[in-house]
Amino acid sequence: MIRSVLGPSALTVSALMAAFVAGASPGHAQEAQADTFVTMEEISVPIIDASRVEGVLRVSIILQARHAEGAAGLARRMPELRAAGLGAAIEFARLHASPFTPVDVRKLSAQLTPALIGVDAGIARVLIVKVSALAA
Repeated sequence: MIRSVLGPSALTVSALMAAFVAGASPGHAQEAQADTFVTMEEISVPIIDASRVEGVLRVSIILQARHAEGAAGLARRMPELRAAGLGAAIEFARLHASPFTPVDVRKLSAQLTPALIGVDAGIARVLIVKVSALAA
């Protein structure tokens, strides 16, 4: 479902994510509002092996704020969040990515989540909605 909505606006993605979360856990329907999701621009970093660029790692992320007011703060801190995300993605690509094997999204999430929450503790979850490793 997420894959089919990556083209539309961030508002549409946010609304669908909120509907998905609300439908998955009825007790949290009041908490999961569309205005708590913030879309980060795609992160693209090189995959380097033996001093050569082997490919590109691309990651699309949506940040879920703990509350609606926090989402506005996340949008204001986007340059800092992107810098932290880029650093974590570069480190992941250097150590764990290859254009010839599937991306281990759990490892990627384990590197991205603490880096982004370290910038803003108002982040409830880091959602990786699309990832690819392509040959150069």
